[in-house]
Amino acid sequence: MNAVTQQPVLPFARGDWRIEPRGSVGNALADARRRCALSIEDIAAQTRVPIRYLAAIEAERFDEIPGVIYIKGFVKAFARAVGLCERWAVDAVSAMLADGLKPARA
Repeated sequence: MNAVTQQPVLPFARGDWRIEPRGSVGNALADARRRCALSIEDIAAQTRVPIRYLAAIEAERFDEIPGVIYIKGFVKAFARAVGLCERWAVDAVSAMLADGLKPARA
């Protein structure tokens, strides 16, 4: 047996494989949420991320979220909940923050 056959292949969100979208992270997350027929309240209940922060992520108002570590964690949880690639989402947000977007101070 090799490592490939020993590792189970598991589906991610709603039986789909995670996809790596193109474009804006906020728009991609919002589109994926709508595609999954989930409300922002459903995502909040599933991820335990407050609705105001999920709305800020969709609108790309990262300055409303206190701290980079929270931004990355919330984006990762949001991406996981809607079946998007978590790594892509965090990398996209990191790039946006590196381009000069300043998060709010706690």
